[in-house]
Amino acid sequence: MGLYDENIAQLIRYYLTGELSEQEQEELEAWLHDSEEHQELFEKIKKEIRISSESFLFRSLNDEVAWQKFKITARVRKRQVYVRRILTYAAVIVLPLIVVAGFWFLNQEKDTHPMISERVMKITPGGPRAVLITADQTVHELNGVQELREIEVEKGVIIKQGGANLEYDSLVAPMQEVALAMNTLKIPCGGEFRLKLSDGTNVYLNSASELKYPVRFDEKERKVYLSGEAYFEVTEDSNRLFCVMAEEVQICVYGTKFNVNTHQLGKVHTVLVDGKVGIKKSGMTEEITMKPGELASFDREVGAFEVKEVDVRQYVVWKDGYFAFENESLEQILSTLSLWYDVDVFFQSEAAKQLVFTGYMKRYNSISEILDAITDVVGVTFRINGKTIIVSK
Repeated sequence: MGLYDENIAQLIRYYLTGELSEQEQEELEAWLHDSEEHQELFEKIKKEIRISSESFLFRSLNDEVAWQKFKITARVRKRQVYVRRILTYAAVIVLPLIVVAGFWFLNQEKDTHPMISERVMKITPGGPRAVLITADQTVHELNGVQELREIEVEKGVIIKQGGANLEYDSLVAPMQEVALAMNTLKIPCGGEFRLKLSDGTNVYLNSASELKYPVRFDEKERKVYLSGEAYFEVTEDSNRLFCVMAEEVQICVYGTKFNVNTHQLGKVHTVLVDGKVGIKKSGMTEEITMKPGELASFDREVGAFEVKEVDVRQYVVWKDGYFAFENESLEQILSTLSLWYDVDVFFQSEAAKQLVFTGYMKRYNSISEILDAITDVVGVTFRINGKTIIVSK
């Protein structure tokens, strides 16, 4: 039996997902007994999956359930699985890229996907990038390779920036009136950044997002203005509400963890991870109280909220370096990818926008790996022209 052929790739996948029949189990065992090299590769795969499963993300995700959803999301497929596909799918069920590289090395084969080209490789994942604009409109370019430095944002008010972090000290200029001095942190497409506000609140900002906030909060309230997506870890302060003005939506808390996303098509999503949140339409008095594990979806057209229980992990793992798509439309998925990879998307087929897909993937992977996985499940075709992804069915 060959070192690593299509049939063995299929058997290993079925082993990982508990789908092996008795006959397939015998075939896999025969392959393992055929060579020590086969056994070493197989043990390495299992070891890497065990290590990955001990991480925070994969302790909380059921790999088999994720795989089953991944397989049946779009349509029933034949059980024929090519080596290229098994490697792509393995990444979704937490098979690390180091094992994928091992497959290629041991197999000594090259599988060239038609979408891979020099033009495609120029599309790279996002990284730490931001622009800080102070109250006097001074612009500071920030990136993840800068060593620790100090930036004066107001007279006598110094903040610290190093790598992908920007920190405001709660003790800056105690005798100065700087509460009304507003700073703006803009994250471009293909960027991300972490901000620590003067009260100790941590804000993780995603691509194509903007946060406007005071250098120091006053004694009555803590208010910031968000456009885009951010994850907040709000420092508890029972005397001062922390309010996020997210376009049409206002979210107020005393201390909690939640995610806000205004990039959703026609909606504003707020997901509560911990604590308690009061949420309402801006300018209105009626407020909805959210509980942990709930998603409040504000429909911009209708002007109303829908609150439901969700698995909050899929909405917040982006800050830990993952994409989590749960029965999402191709239109929304490509919108999300376009912001992170800084590309444009053009649909040649309107019907393709409504196709749905489920999968968990690393945010820092090549975009071709993600598009390949979607292609194999949903059946659409992606063509890349420069920085534009063209989708056809």
